Amino acid sequence: MSRTGYYALLSLAAALLLPSLGQAHGTQGKTGDSSGTVCAAFSYDDGSPMSFSEVEVLSPAEQKLPFQTGRADRNGYFCFRPDASGRWKLTAKDEEGHQVRMSTSVSVENSKDS
Repeated sequence: MSRTGYYALLSLAAALLLPSLGQAHGTQGKTGDSSGTVCAAFSYDDGSPMSFSEVEVLSPAEQKLPFQTGRADRNGYFCFRPDASGRWKLTAKDEEGHQVRMSTSVSVENSKDS
């Protein structure tokens, strides 16, 4: 067996016999009604929803780095779960340049997982 073949066979054996160092981890999800969730509805002046608008949420504890970013659903709704009490700021922007800025006061009893 050539040296190259030997190393290829050795590499294959190591890959099959040794546990992977970069094993993937499992995932899970759950749904349900959570009283700690805040939902906002974004719409235009005519009442139509700002469907799929980009949303940014700022925590009262950190005003420069967003707590959460994402998109509103097709009905203009966006929900998040705050982890600190205070005034939270939300901004929604659409692709045409329309923008809504709003804030909401949140009281969180247990800042870890309420």
